[in-house]
Amino acid sequence: MESTQAADDAVMTVANPTRWVVFVCAQQRFGFPLEQVSEIVTPRPFTRLPGAVPAVCGLVGLRGRVVTVLDAGIMLGLEAAANAPDHRLLLVAVGTRRVAIAVEEVVSVAPAQLQPPAAAPPGRLAAAVLGTALVDDSPFVALEPAVLVS
Repeated sequence: MESTQAADDAVMTVANPTRWVVFVCAQQRFGFPLEQVSEIVTPRPFTRLPGAVPAVCGLVGLRGRVVTVLDAGIMLGLEAAANAPDHRLLLVAVGTRRVAIAVEEVVSVAPAQLQPPAAAPPGRLAAAVLGTALVDDSPFVALEPAVLVS
């Protein structure tokens, strides 16, 4: 996990990316900067880790590397995304390591212009929100993955 200062620095480096990976968790739309998502992976079995926090789904092997799988739904305080039968894994760079983040569905990879959020979301999620934007006339909340993971 990153320190708060490192998370703050990560937010500042993602000033206003032009392309977003827009995904769904519990019928809500969110997006990660495309620059931080290296791959979108189809569902695959993962090895559960006894005693892990609920947001940690387990480990998965991707091209010879072991990657931790986190559940975006749980991290966002929603339903578990990894329970969706056709979920996707977003391979995301967080500092010097890569993690896979389970989402229910990827709906778009598209350009969008960020706007400040209308209202700050409650709790820990507030620090991860970069703003809001529209893709295909539908709004999404833009998130900083490093802050969400920390």
